[in-house]
Amino acid sequence: MTKRSGSNTRRRAISRPVRLTAEEDQEIRKRAAECGKTVSGFLRAAALGKNVNSLTDDRVLKEVMRLGALQKKLFIDGKRIGDREYAEVLIAITEYHRA
Repeated sequence: MTKRSGSNTRRRAISRPVRLTAEEDQEIRKRAAECGKTVSGFLRAAALGKNVNSLTDDRVLKEVMRLGALQKKLFIDGKRIGDREYAEVLIAITEYHRA
């Protein structure tokens, strides 16, 4: 039998079994995978009120930031100072990023 690393020094020694339907189990596993967490890590974070952001959210945010940088470059390269449409797009991207 292979020994698990750190099993003698593991801080989390208490286990809480929980009953789930097959559908609930499947949904929890899916959400944990979307967050890049183990099922127990996902449930622990959710139960303790911690952020359980999806990896998809991170990818979307990075893409919005990339598009914002591209929009800013186009704005500066185009020398369209005072162009309301460009300014509105930059403001919207900045506000989305801060939210």
